[in-house]
Amino acid sequence: MASESQAKRSKRALVVGGVPEHFNYPWHLANEKGLFQKHGVEVEFREQKLGTGAMVEAAKNGELDLIIALTEGLVAEMATGSDLRLLGTYVKSPLCWAISTGVTSSINDVEDLRNGKFGISRMGSGSQLMAYVLAIQRGWNTDEISFEVKGDINCLCDGVNDQSTDAFLWETFTTKPYHDKGVVRRIGDITTPWPCFMLAAKSSIIDERLSEIQSCLSAVHEAALLFHEDKMMPTQIAEKYGLQLADATKWYNNVDIAASRFVSEAALEKAVEALKVCKRIPSTSYDVSTFIDIRVAELYRDVLSMKLYDQSELVIAIHRQLAAKGMSKGALNFKDLLPFDQHHYYGTAAVDDVIQKCRLSEVSRVINIGAGLGGPCRYISGTVACQTLACEVQDDLNRTAAELTERCNLTSKVHHMSGDFMVLAQHLQRGGYDAIVSWLTVLHFSDRLQLFKQCYELLRPGGFFFAADFFARNPLSHEEKM
Repeated sequence: MASESQAKRSKRALVVGGVPEHFNYPWHLANEKGLFQKHGVEVEFREQKLGTGAMVEAAKNGELDLIIALTEGLVAEMATGSDLRLLGTYVKSPLCWAISTGVTSSINDVEDLRNGKFGISRMGSGSQLMAYVLAIQRGWNTDEISFEVKGDINCLCDGVNDQSTDAFLWETFTTKPYHDKGVVRRIGDITTPWPCFMLAAKSSIIDERLSEIQSCLSAVHEAALLFHEDKMMPTQIAEKYGLQLADATKWYNNVDIAASRFVSEAALEKAVEALKVCKRIPSTSYDVSTFIDIRVAELYRDVLSMKLYDQSELVIAIHRQLAAKGMSKGALNFKDLLPFDQHHYYGTAAVDDVIQKCRLSEVSRVINIGAGLGGPCRYISGTVACQTLACEVQDDLNRTAAELTERCNLTSKVHHMSGDFMVLAQHLQRGGYDAIVSWLTVLHFSDRLQLFKQCYELLRPGGFFFAADFFARNPLSHEEKM
């Protein structure tokens, strides 16, 4: 009977669930381009308006075979014993959540939300978790924020406007039409410290339909490649999802839809830690390798898996330090931040040394690799009035750095980019920079020769490369290596 039931089940289409948002356009593209047929699988994509929680339940009760859901929601489910398993990373880039408040609300700054009440779609939702992440990053007491379930985005808007709640968090571009129409006001944003969407299915479904799932994922991976190659895609996205073309273009230029089998170990571990803090899962140890199905997905350790790169504490620390000094909001001078944003040996004296050695002046263009909270760039631009580009691999550090730069009124001089420098460098002007500088960063590149080649190409003739880092004077002994 079991084999007969399995055979009957495999004859029907593979049912895939995902939110009706621009992130899932590659699924429609795969269907339009005949990619599912090409890979020998029949797929039915069903839009799920109620989000990750509802999709998880639908997957568990058999309504959906495969789901594209928020990473944090899937991790929470698996950490509490579910038989759902990850099949890969769908959207590799983090999700940016807009922070919105009412039109007539007295709240004008994110810092005003300390001890505030947040509207959420449901208990345990991404909108609740990210409010906790916001509180953690800002150094607030998470026990002092509260929540009220409102439901969908329209109800969330009603809540901040009737002031039964102070704010809510929702995906930036989905919320933007409400900002543009004046329904609610945007006062800030926050990004997830992990890739925003992953793919998952029940273990029993993977057992029964493994080859179909593999074919489906191959097809949508191909669709993702086409998605990124088609420069007319923003126009199609804007038309299908009711976005302004400028917004669709901005989103398209920054999103990384990978539809890949690879899953970052660091991403899962960060999600686990955040879920522990907000009491979504028990505070115990978890082996994140058990969250994936190794027949389909592959866990990998990237640079962010290193303890050095798990530096959300820097974001928390600077918010607490500023709060202690009464500088949580409002305009700043870059000098106000010097006690808090120079995370290298010898502080500003080391940066002054770079300014002198690299002969920086107001006409110079400078790249800082591993910019952290942006302190050296703000100091260089504030001191000699030149253009600096702060490149930082961690998105939470980068966004906090950009926020501080804006408060210092240095956005015309200091620019911020987030991502792997080896990737970012491919989009920068060859021969267009006078200096490339770094502190305690080069050591952590696996292919340093390629790094140096990239930097050489970016520098103008006679430009300077400066690196302050550790190196081995002599071969290390076995004991020293250990």
